[in-house]
Order: sequence, then C-alpha cells, then structure tokens
Amino acid sequence: MSTADDDPVILNLPYGKHEFRDFATAYMILNRGEADSESDAGHGMTYLEWELLSFSQKSDLKYVIDYPTVYVVYSDGSRRRTGEVEYTAYVGETNDIMRRTGEHLESDPSSREDWKAIADAIAKDASSFHQYVIGHPLFNKSLTLDVENRLMHYMSSVEAVAKLGNRRTNAQGDYYTSDKLDRVFSEIWLGLHKQDPTLFPAEEIIRDSALFKASPFHRLSPGQVAAEDAILKQLEPLVADTGGNETDVPKLIFVQGVAGTGKTVLLSHLFYRIATEMVDRDDKAALKSYLLVNHKEQVHVYNQIAIKLGLQKNDDEIVMLPTQFINRFSGKQGETNKADLENVIGTADVVLIDEAHLLMTQGNQGYSGKNHLYDILRRARVVVAVFDPNQILQAGQQWHPETLAKLFPNDQLTRHDRKTAGMIDGFSTVEIGAAQGLRPLAVDVAHIHLERQFRIAASDAVMKWVDDFAAGRGLSKLPKDDGDRDRDGNLIRAPYQIKVFDSPVDLYRAIRKKAEERADGCNGVGLSRILATYDWRYVEKTKNDADPNGCWTVSLHRDADGTWVMGSADGDHRGYVPESESGAEGREDRFCMPWNYQLPKAAFGRGSKSIKDLAWAEKPYTINEVGSTFTIQGFDLNFAGVIIGPSVKYRDGRIVFDKSASHSRQATNKRRDLGDFSESNLRNQLNVLLKRGVHGLYLFAVDPELQRKLKECCG
Repeated sequence: MSTADDDPVILNLPYGKHEFRDFATAYMILNRGEADSESDAGHGMTYLEWELLSFSQKSDLKYVIDYPTVYVVYSDGSRRRTGEVEYTAYVGETNDIMRRTGEHLESDPSSREDWKAIADAIAKDASSFHQYVIGHPLFNKSLTLDVENRLMHYMSSVEAVAKLGNRRTNAQGDYYTSDKLDRVFSEIWLGLHKQDPTLFPAEEIIRDSALFKASPFHRLSPGQVAAEDAILKQLEPLVADTGGNETDVPKLIFVQGVAGTGKTVLLSHLFYRIATEMVDRDDKAALKSYLLVNHKEQVHVYNQIAIKLGLQKNDDEIVMLPTQFINRFSGKQGETNKADLENVIGTADVVLIDEAHLLMTQGNQGYSGKNHLYDILRRARVVVAVFDPNQILQAGQQWHPETLAKLFPNDQLTRHDRKTAGMIDGFSTVEIGAAQGLRPLAVDVAHIHLERQFRIAASDAVMKWVDDFAAGRGLSKLPKDDGDRDRDGNLIRAPYQIKVFDSPVDLYRAIRKKAEERADGCNGVGLSRILATYDWRYVEKTKNDADPNGCWTVSLHRDADGTWVMGSADGDHRGYVPESESGAEGREDRFCMPWNYQLPKAAFGRGSKSIKDLAWAEKPYTINEVGSTFTIQGFDLNFAGVIIGPSVKYRDGRIVFDKSASHSRQATNKRRDLGDFSESNLRNQLNVLLKRGVHGLYLFAVDPELQRKLKECCG
C-alpha cells in the first residue's frame, strides 16, 4: 500500500521493537493488509523482500525511519468495571524514532515514573504496549511539534484515554509549511481512526466535547502568549523560594476581557505549564498550584483533564470549588468538622481562578465567610483571576463599590488601551476587606487585558450588534455578514447566522436539525442546544406537582389571537411530550420542554459513553431540555437557540429588564448591604446566553414588542 506523494505513513508495531527490520515488517503488514504472523513476527523483512519493494514503498519507509516523526505509545486497552476499553498513552515527536524508542525504554525509566511503569509492563508482557509511528513527506521539526501538540489536544478529549503523557505544550507560530497543518493533521487523524476508532474517535466527536474546549493544548494567540509570558515571569521567584514568607504581600493578577476573548483557554494553558515546567531544578520541588472553578460542571471537566494528564490522581486534589480550597487551608472549629476561616493553615504558591466574577461576596449555606477572594488571597502567594463584570449573575456575587474602586482603579473595568493588551500594567498595593468589616489585607494588584474575540465567528459589525443587544444599549438593523475567504476565494468562515423565529416550536426544530448535522467544516454545525432566560419556575431537587412527569418546564402556548403567552393553555395538562409522540394536533400551538437536569438519564442511553462524565450540553438527551446560565456559562455551542422570556422587554425604543417577570431569586434579591442589582444581573444573564453560539444565534422573544423589533432588525 504505497502512499501518495503527500499522504501520511502510519505504522503500528509492538513497543520495544525498534530495529529497522521491525519497522520494515510493520510496513509489510500494512502493505499486504494482513500478516503472515509466524514469518513477520519471528524473522522480520528479508533482504529479498526489501529488494522487491518499489521505489515509492522504500520512500514510505524512509519517511518513518530517516525523517522526523510523531509517535503514540499506548497500552493494549484494559477494561474498567464498566467493561469499556481504557488506554494509557504517550505522545511524542523525534528526528530518530529508533534511537528515541531505545532511550524511552533504557534511559528514561531511571528518571521518569511514567516510563518506568511502561518498561516494567513490557518486561512482563511484550504485547502490553504498542506504538503508532507517523511519517509524512512534509514533516519538519515545526510541523511535527504542531502535530504532536494537536494529538495531545485531541487525545486529552478522548473518553477512552485514562492517562496521557507528554509534559509540554508545543504549538508553533508561522513557518514554511504551517498552512498545511490542518489538512495534514486531519489526514493523520483519519488514518489513525481507521485503525482504532476507540482510541481515535471521529473528529466531530472530539471537537464537540467540553474536554476539547477546556484543553491546555489550544494554540494561543500572540496576545495570549504575551499575557502568559508576563504572568510566568511573575511566578519565577516562587520557584527559587517555594517556602515563602508569611509576611509577604500576596499578588493578584486580574485577566480581563469580554466573553469569548480566550481567558479560560489562557488559564488552562497556563495551569498546565505551571504544573509541568515550574519546578526547582535542585530539589525538584514543584509549585503548589491550584485551579479553582465556580461551576460544578466545569470542575468536573477540569478534574478529568488533570487526571488524564497526570497532574492529580483523584478528583479535587488540585482542581476544586473556591469554598473547598478555603476550607482545606483552614483549621477546624473545636472538635467539629466545620472550617475556622480565621485559622489559616498553609499557603498555596499559585491559585488560578476561572470565572472569578462568580466568586461570592457574601456568605451562603456552604460558605461562612464574607468574601471568597479575600479568603483565597490570605491562603495564596499569587492569585491569577479571570474577571468579567458583565458575567456577574447574582446579588451574592456583586462587589462593594469601594472594593471595586481599589481593585480596578482608573476605570480599569471599562477602559483600557488596546496597545497594552497582553501586558501587565504594573502592580499597585491596595488594602481590601474593611468595606465588609474584615481585617484590612494588603494586596499587590495588576491587570492584563485580552482584546481579540475568539468564540463568536462573526464580522466585527455583527459582533457589535450582539454586544449592543446583550448590554441593553439598543437594537438596530443587523449588518450583513459575508463571511471570510482566503486569497484563492475559498470560504474559511461562513457568515454568522442570526435568525428570529415566529414560534419557539420552529426555533426548537431548527436547533435540533443543527444538532443532528456533522460538526466539521467551516459551517460549524453540530453541538447545538435551546437556552432560556430564567423566567419559568424551577425548584432544584424538588418535583413539580403540577406537571404529570414531575418536571419543571419552559412552557408557552399560542392564544386565539396568535400571540405566544406564558404557560400552558387552560385544560392542557400534558406536560412535556417528545416531538415524536406529540402528533399533529396542537403541536404547532404549544411549547413545553423540561428545564436542564429534568429528564431521567436512564431513558436516554448512549452506547458505551458514560453520561455522567459529560457536560450538560454534551449529553445527547439534553437536546430535549432547555439550558440556563447555570449549565451553559463557560461552555460553547455551535448554534444557540435562545428563548427570551418576559424579563426582557422593549418599550419606547429601549430594552427594559423587568425583575417582576423573572424567577431568578438569586438575581433579583436585594442585598441588605449594597442594594438592588436586579437590572444589571438580568442584563448579564442575557449577555451570557446570547454569546454561547460560535456560528449562529437563533432567537424568539416572548414580549411581543421585543419580538417585533427583532423581526424588524433581522428581517
């Protein structure tokens, strides 16, 4: 099976077999389609067989033996309790695959636990590990590093991969063949997929996963690279002084930027580099670093990634919720198990906080303090916090104006210089805590801004339209988006789709159709879900007695005048009825779908996929649920269908936020100490929902005036 001039060569052979004859034998097996097991395994390729190879076949072997290659070492999938295949894998690149294989097995076990485990396993059973070796006519050092990095990115997102080794991120900048990377990698992945679809699932499955989107192996933009380098420079003194000093003033670096500017990608990449690279060379002591995440679903995603990459052995060791971290570094109250937040025990070197705008600024049932960030800073030497004030959703997350003014002086929340994007603006020492009756705490504060918007694949004009709507500034005629083309006229970004539907039923059907399409290609279809503002009742962990299924639902019906109104029609007690069972009668005039987490999981299996390990939007049955900010904040969809409830209205040429129409008590409750933040919280809720769709946004508004205005603007 000789390859074309620019096709990859992919050989599979038992790990430990790394002589020329072993690679030649693997090639013959690939070439013939099946092996003469006794001859091939025992004797390798004979001289006569080599002479009989064509010139192109010999060239194929040269691409593997004499050229740079990428390789994947993997275990022969063991079975978990569930009976599903589980792999341990290692990805690498080299200029000499035979030499590098020998080093891994003979030298690396003395200094690397992962390679010692592999060598020990092979010593007991020579067939326990295998190796894919990938060659390509276009491979040079930069391209192999990029392919290696993307293999890590993809394989860290594969459910069947339990552990994945590499210890570095290698995404390259521009180089001679960098424009060939996407095509070359897709060909390689397809070739691997054909040989083992469990270890190498289809690309569209990978790209739809939450693990893929939170992976530390994304290629960073120049602005993100500059920001990461600036932060790492601030951490260098910690490596030489891992003990720290209790009198040191903690450093706080805010990473700012609107939704979609790559803050989470930067944080994930930064965390992996800190965990794998920032080690004292003398005593090999690593920094004590932690990643705090405010959404339980995101915590689960990051826990999976950290375990796969060997950063932790069990959940919640270095990835956890903010309150968990604070309690872990606190003493106990007397003989109880309750945390004494005044008794700080130990200090972390580095704490990274994703979505720090969701930190609590008052106590709640699970947190006995007054300010999450204050308590974290007392337990850390450096804190890096992602912060976007336009994503604060609850009264309990709002900040005291005096504290905000200290942490973000000179209008840092709203004004910044594009010329300094990705650069630390310099530290200033401030004191926080007094405004909330806490002991003053000195903190060195700095800021980094990210400018480039990555999530929404739209023109600048369309992006501004979404921004203006989401911020409540107004609605204007939707600008035309023609997409983007390369120099040869090929479409590389499809026009961003914004559509307003006449009914929530039509909206749902359009999103369901998008969800059923393949996820690859510039059109970006695939993972798509229905979302809604929190304007329909939902009581967590409680059944809805008014619904025959016990579900809390998003319900609408069309009245005699043709207007969609809240709730079900009089006498309609059917509750949620799947589209396939609803029949023609009344289907066009009623909409009733369960809120997130309402449908029974057991009724919606997905083969061998473990549903509990998936984020809400990834679970296949959630196409029949309605998501909220609680399940979608921090995640991306290809297309988002947003039902805008009556808490968002259009009156006298203005967008109005009506707290009386919202069921989000956490957003509309007043703070005794700070007052009412209902309008800003509801505005931020809309902002989060409208900015989930990467390639498209489908809309339906319950308020008739807002619906008419949207139709007028987007018609």
